[in-house]
Amino acid sequence: MGESILYPSTGNIYDFRSSLISILLVALMGGSIFGFLEELVFKNLFIQKAFIVKLLFKTSLYVSVLTIILFFNSAISTSLILNLPVHHPDVLSSSLTFFANFVFISIVIYASFFMCLSIFLSDIFDYVGTHVLSNFFTGTYSRSKKEIRVFMFLDMKSSTSIAESLGHEKYYHLLNSYYRDMTDSILNAKGEIYQYIGDEIVVSWKLRKDIQNDHCINCYYSILAKLNSRQEFYIDTFGVMPEFKAGLHYGNITTGEVGLIKKEILFTGDVLNTTARIQGLCNELNASLLISDDLKKTLSPLYNYELKGEFELRGRGQNIQLFSVSVE
Repeated sequence: MGESILYPSTGNIYDFRSSLISILLVALMGGSIFGFLEELVFKNLFIQKAFIVKLLFKTSLYVSVLTIILFFNSAISTSLILNLPVHHPDVLSSSLTFFANFVFISIVIYASFFMCLSIFLSDIFDYVGTHVLSNFFTGTYSRSKKEIRVFMFLDMKSSTSIAESLGHEKYYHLLNSYYRDMTDSILNAKGEIYQYIGDEIVVSWKLRKDIQNDHCINCYYSILAKLNSRQEFYIDTFGVMPEFKAGLHYGNITTGEVGLIKKEILFTGDVLNTTARIQGLCNELNASLLISDDLKKTLSPLYNYELKGEFELRGRGQNIQLFSVSVE
């Protein structure tokens, strides 16, 4: 049994300062490399690959990268303890001894398991949605509850003619790119993706009382900027630049889990129908973004609002004022 002042696997003297530097280096290097790979390499690389292929490839790669990091980290740590250069034979011999030890093998096994689990859970979150999975674990909506929510119905313009000109297969790839380009803007604006309905997406926010609710407007303009920045891609790939229109409104809803075989979070309330009809008036009023007077009262004065008139929406007992929105 080794003494407490020595590393049993290598016989080196334990040094708290060197160990702390070692841990920080592994965390910094690993986090930077894994973050770079996730955001700039893997984000679009595995879109059309089987999940098991992505899981095995990423796990193998990450474990290999971690092994390399641990080797260099071990050499640096040993050189600090022994006060020798990193390339000194004693330093390299000590590092190799550690790598042949069961302690290191057990680290790799644990790392492989938790990396595989992390990748698996990350993809499950992406597939069913972060909010749905968190609500499932916490049981937030196991019983129905009343909420006040903002809804945005966002619909692609001229989608029927675009689908006819592209054909169903190419149109599918257009929609896939279109929705993917929207996702970061929605998440950054704290939005919850409620449903994809053909070429329409429904996004929701909880209404925040006594403060301004600008996330929904910011989301719209962030999506607009993202799609405009990708104009060259859409024109070159599909021969068309997708444009969209949106309607925004808020109101009372009942939220709860439905389904037995496949559970979903369901929103019910007149606000959904009203928002859909507001969005349906965009073409008629020559506006890309329409909001209700009720929602306008909760927003900041940072935007320009133009009254489009007062309208009677089918299914509503009273008229509603609608505004278009623009930025200065």
